Amino acid sequence: MGHFVNNVSRCVTESLEGLALGSFGNLILVRGKNVILINPQKHENQSKVAIICGGGSGHEPAHSSFVNHEMLSAAICGDVFASPGVGAIVDGIRALVSNSEKSSNAILVIIKNYTGDKINFGMACEILSTEGIILKKLIVADDVSLPDIKDRRGVAGTVLVYKIAGALAFQQQNSNSNMQEQLNKIYELAEKVNNNIHSMGCALSSCHRPDGSTIFTLPEGEMEIGVGIHGERGVLRLPMKSSDEIVTILIDKILAAKQQQETENSNCKMMVLLTNNLGSVSGLEMGIVHRKAISYLKDKGYEVCRAYCGTYMTCLDMRGISLTLLTVVDDTFLDLLDVGGADFTKTNWKPDADYSSSSSSIYIDAPRALGNDTNSGIGSNNDTVDRELMSIIEKVCIAGVEAREMLNDLDRECGDGDAGETLTTACKALLSDLQYYSVSDINLSFRRIAGCLTNAVGGTSGPLYAVFFIRAAAAFSSHANSNNREEWESVSTWADAIYNGISGIEDLGGSSRGDKTLLDGLYPVCDVLKNEGNVGMECLVQAAKDGAENTRNLKAQAGRARYVEGKGLGKVDPGAFAVYLLLKALL
Repeated sequence: MGHFVNNVSRCVTESLEGLALGSFGNLILVRGKNVILINPQKHENQSKVAIICGGGSGHEPAHSSFVNHEMLSAAICGDVFASPGVGAIVDGIRALVSNSEKSSNAILVIIKNYTGDKINFGMACEILSTEGIILKKLIVADDVSLPDIKDRRGVAGTVLVYKIAGALAFQQQNSNSNMQEQLNKIYELAEKVNNNIHSMGCALSSCHRPDGSTIFTLPEGEMEIGVGIHGERGVLRLPMKSSDEIVTILIDKILAAKQQQETENSNCKMMVLLTNNLGSVSGLEMGIVHRKAISYLKDKGYEVCRAYCGTYMTCLDMRGISLTLLTVVDDTFLDLLDVGGADFTKTNWKPDADYSSSSSSIYIDAPRALGNDTNSGIGSNNDTVDRELMSIIEKVCIAGVEAREMLNDLDRECGDGDAGETLTTACKALLSDLQYYSVSDINLSFRRIAGCLTNAVGGTSGPLYAVFFIRAAAAFSSHANSNNREEWESVSTWADAIYNGISGIEDLGGSSRGDKTLLDGLYPVCDVLKNEGNVGMECLVQAAKDGAENTRNLKAQAGRARYVEGKGLGKVDPGAFAVYLLLKALL
């Protein structure tokens, strides 16, 4: 099957360039990043809360084509079906904030409920919050095909969330109210939308990636119920049925999930319907699906207050549809959906009188950090103390590198066998950065470590390592530019720092003590520091060792190990064991 693609590795970039060129200067890209945003210099008179969304590409028009005055301020795009990296997210938001005098530093970040998106956008928010940017995160989880609410994916319902949030931000622009107050109001309404939105999809074929490959094969005469927007198979495979029967199945399942989840709003009969094309369903067929959805909801006693039918969030060229129902528990939902008209996408940009294609660039450069620059300004007058700190970091990192194979072997027992590889990458990156770590400002040094780890370590581990140091840094904020050994060696300060770091891992990764992760190695160390005070390193090492050994009795509740039969029972968690090995290096 052929594709209108020049180069697979550049397909996302070239698609965004097409959008930007067709906007006649209203949209602009960040150079070297797949980020598209409202041109802040062209619309510098606007001052409003910014609505940001993004994720893997392949869902067009979401999210890039929804960047307009009444919806998104920026879309941050990853490769096809892959979350954008932390660096792209950070640069995109910095560009939005820094390139206009009146642009807002108050931002609502809307994230679909996928692990990569949650971790990478979450880590980016951690970094940006240290630069004075006010952020709130909202995770959309509207796909009811998955029974566990925590696991529900963000799918086409996401569009209605940021449509309503963006419209409210548009209405509030240039108002006299405080930006924090505006952001809080938008977040509360967006959260209400999120709590009352439910979706499910059906596919008659898999999608084709830009390289032509498919994710699953569906035999002739069969269909998948509950497909994901990244080409995931459905949760139920059935013999092919008529369009009306398919719609009936989907709506019945959506309403059942809605009734199960809701309490006070269970009896509300006012609905917004979004009939979404997952990629390659003809307009003729979409009309047939839409017809039945409206009539069936009416037959069930529901009033369809708004009904949208079209292509909003695709799975490349998947031959499939999804239905989304938003329960109208707040009349402002409808008012805000009407802002800007029924056509969500702003594809009819017109050139202004001063527009010149010869002089207008579609790119701007990514700005530097908006606050303290973690690449500079670190340095102490106390070389002796600094060398001691650098020596500690060096010992720990060398131990991490040497433990590579041991940790990989442990991880093969119940994971994907790369725990040692990941830690080695992190340690080598820190070793090459030693000159930046100083007790003169441990807060800044820790933030520098976080940045180093974010850039060097891929997957979910890098952001989790990094958020530990971002949060830990705050414990030393009152000791900035101090060479007082008693301050930076204080047991209580270090205990606070570790607890802060643990909290960051819990918030970003969604794991807790007892879930069989590195937290089960960190918590015992922190407990000893808090409860027993100034103890020797031997006690801390023993606490970490005991914590790691205790993970043998735990079932994994996070990471890939939770999908393994037995969930790693009887095996030591490699993350917790790594904590023990790193501390042991200091004996």
